[in-house]
Amino acid sequence: MLTLLSLTAIAEASAQTASLATAWPAIRLQQDPAPDDEGFFGGSDLDMNQIAAGRPPSVHATTTNTPSYAYTISGIVTDASELPIAQARVTLETRDGEHLAHTYTDSNGRFGFNAPEPGAYLVVVEKVDYNTEIKVLEASMAAPTKPAVIELTYNPSAVKGKKRAPWAINTSGPQYTGTADTEPAGSWYVEPWVYNERTPSQGTSIYYMPERIAIGLGHNFELDFWQTVEINNAGYPSAPRGIRASDWGFGNAHVQLKYEWLEDQDTYSFFALPTISTSADIYIPTGNFTTDLHPDAYNTDQFSNGTVDEAVNLLLRKRFKPFELYAEVGDIIQNPTRVGPGYTFSNGINTVPLGAYERMVDGNLIWFGAALEDVLNSDYGIGWVMEFTGAMQSGSSLFFGAANAPSYSYLWAVPAIEFNWPTTGTLVATWGFGIGLPVMQSNFPRTYTPTGTVTIYWNGGGPRGE
Repeated sequence: MLTLLSLTAIAEASAQTASLATAWPAIRLQQDPAPDDEGFFGGSDLDMNQIAAGRPPSVHATTTNTPSYAYTISGIVTDASELPIAQARVTLETRDGEHLAHTYTDSNGRFGFNAPEPGAYLVVVEKVDYNTEIKVLEASMAAPTKPAVIELTYNPSAVKGKKRAPWAINTSGPQYTGTADTEPAGSWYVEPWVYNERTPSQGTSIYYMPERIAIGLGHNFELDFWQTVEINNAGYPSAPRGIRASDWGFGNAHVQLKYEWLEDQDTYSFFALPTISTSADIYIPTGNFTTDLHPDAYNTDQFSNGTVDEAVNLLLRKRFKPFELYAEVGDIIQNPTRVGPGYTFSNGINTVPLGAYERMVDGNLIWFGAALEDVLNSDYGIGWVMEFTGAMQSGSSLFFGAANAPSYSYLWAVPAIEFNWPTTGTLVATWGFGIGLPVMQSNFPRTYTPTGTVTIYWNGGGPRGE
């Protein structure tokens, strides 16, 4: 007597074309098997293909002479106590979010897939009352010596029935605007930037090089630190005709603690909720800035503004394939400091006269940026970015009264291109190149800024931020 599952299988087989019927023999189905010694249901060559087809683990299949893929992906799903989670839905997708197959974990929390070719795939794990996890796993020909472990976080208030957000890639992102994404625990990236701020009207250029490292702390926290290195060059008219000066030194050290409040709810829809984070920042002067400048250096021995600064930032990132939208706004409070002769204020124009010393009070500084990214090829992170970024410094400080530093503002347009190379299961290097072009400036010189960055990601098991 045929079971309901047998009737379903016969109906599905009859609907196939003749070519498919030739390539795939009939499948005999049974009910209620017990898991084998390896933790998977059944022991035939087709078990993995049945699991990949999305049938729950309570269905067993056997066949002979069945084609199978040589590349496999497997893992174990656990909770925070490292106990296995059964009946979690696991979906295999391409890095573009194309659905390939799905299955369910067995009583030991195990799952497995056969993949059509080697490379990186998205593995999406879902379970009611748990946060959804998206990981990148590598398909390989050899069985892994240690299966991937994917931990689900218990959260009874997790959004139910939302469309998952699998389309997520490593790209270099915009040149100036931060990302709301945070690194997973155990993941980190190193990001050296090079900005060449060129001011033709003053004959000056600054190679501004922040060397950044970001570490995932877990629980949606990320710790960032970057130390700036600068090379300052001056020629005519800042220096007399025929004379050039150059100096290098350390600028501000920057420490940032970022917390992600909300994760993108649907990376295919513009109208779904985005990823939102906030950060608390502190800037620490770590070089020669203010009172020991040398007149014959023509200001090339000044690095940054020499103040201790505190800042808070709001960051947003929204994916809607094939686009990504970034936005950031921050409020920076610059503490007073003592400056001496030759000191150039942050607007890059006004200086302290010779023989004068001042208690400098900067105005409140608003920093902002937004960028639209078009990912043309997600396998290699190839795309273009159009970014706008700027700053506005007022004539008063929120905490220190009236400012004696000059007010200024500027807006730059920053077109850029980007790509990934190399990319492996644990290492991704992303590259970005662009140029900042002046759109608007008030009491700020016209500055042209070629930029370049490389971001080297390590570990973490999933698509990440900037």
